[in-house]
Amino acid sequence: MSQAFVREGAGMPQVHASLEAAQSAAEVQRAMDGRQYDFEVRPRERGGYLVARLRKDGTFESWVEE
Repeated sequence: MSQAFVREGAGMPQVHASLEAAQSAAEVQRAMDGRQYDFEVRPRERGGYLVARLRKDGTFESWVEE
């Protein structure tokens, strides 16, 4: 997972306090970028949830940023 943060650049991944908030954010991203990417909610080790942007083949692309 550390590689994802390095590849993402200076931006910080958006951390959501609840599963519902992360799912809602994933739906918004899906509506905006859904033709190019898939999105998946993943729990964060230190609490909260992140939204992963995935290529259509299922491989990790980046985290959705703030």
